[in-house]
Amino acid sequence: MQTIYKTIQQVVQSNIPFFITGETGVGKEGIAKYIHESSPRRDQPFIAINCGRFSAELLQSELFGHEAGAFTSAIRQRHGAFEMANRGILFLDEVPEMSLDAQKMLLRVLDTATFTRLGGNEQLTVDVHIIAATNRDIEKAVAEKEFREDLYYRLKGMMFHLPPLRERPEDIAPLVAAFMSEFSAEYGKRITGITPEALTRLEQAAWPGNIRQLRSTIQAAVALTTTDKLETKDFSDLYPALAQALISIWQALPLETRQAIWETLRLETQHTIIHEFSKQTTESWRNLHIPKMVEEGEPLNIRDMNQNQILRAVAQKRIKEYSSLREAAKSLDIDIRTLQKYAQWKESDD
Repeated sequence: MQTIYKTIQQVVQSNIPFFITGETGVGKEGIAKYIHESSPRRDQPFIAINCGRFSAELLQSELFGHEAGAFTSAIRQRHGAFEMANRGILFLDEVPEMSLDAQKMLLRVLDTATFTRLGGNEQLTVDVHIIAATNRDIEKAVAEKEFREDLYYRLKGMMFHLPPLRERPEDIAPLVAAFMSEFSAEYGKRITGITPEALTRLEQAAWPGNIRQLRSTIQAAVALTTTDKLETKDFSDLYPALAQALISIWQALPLETRQAIWETLRLETQHTIIHEFSKQTTESWRNLHIPKMVEEGEPLNIRDMNQNQILRAVAQKRIKEYSSLREAAKSLDIDIRTLQKYAQWKESDD
């Protein structure tokens, strides 16, 4: 990562476009913000758009704005990301998810520095530095005609690939220190550090959710700890068999049922489930068919977060499914006493 930072410092004074690749959660937006803060445009806007979150028509509106009446819900004129980022930097995350029409419009802006709002005729001029990013194989997307080749070469001025967190354990300690400081202040706690044993455990973890997962893990640990140092016990995992059982139960439910259940859960509980799934499976939570009710990067208040309710639900369901406690416990790879403890947890025990 230090090599990336040094390279940025060497070229950031120019207007060369940047293209950042890497798995979800590795810190692509963080690098984009570092480029912004290091560039001559640091005092101008930094606007971030996740291209994968919008339909084709809505994304065009988000990028280029629209005039009143441009489409059914366009009640009034709206400025798009290009106007808001004028003289600054526009970060386009998941750029291969753009429709081909939107890609064509983006290429025109890059070539001419001009565009028109949807439904409008006025040609607007902008000065915007583009940083693009994706978690996909961008060259494969180009080869499969999902992403315009000419746009790719227009955007790829300086390419950076961010390795996953599991391949850079040396970054764990400074990230943990930063997150401890952030959440200690948020929760009004005085966390003075982390034990060597706990840090080693974090450095050895796989982190399929990368920095985003590490951040939520430290957030939970700081919120729940009763000591002034984070210890190994603050990072205790659910039993793998329990987590896998919950995943299996969830995937077996019809989509409508999953949606109905998901909408009844508190935001904190939704985040806990996603967090635990990510620790026990290499699949992304999207592949587990969890409705996308938690936006990436959304701040979470997890003062009341606990996992006992999840464990209780799984234990009680297995007891109903099996003819004996012994068989139910065996299916979860735990003993009968532990199964009964989980099944009988009350709110006062959480």
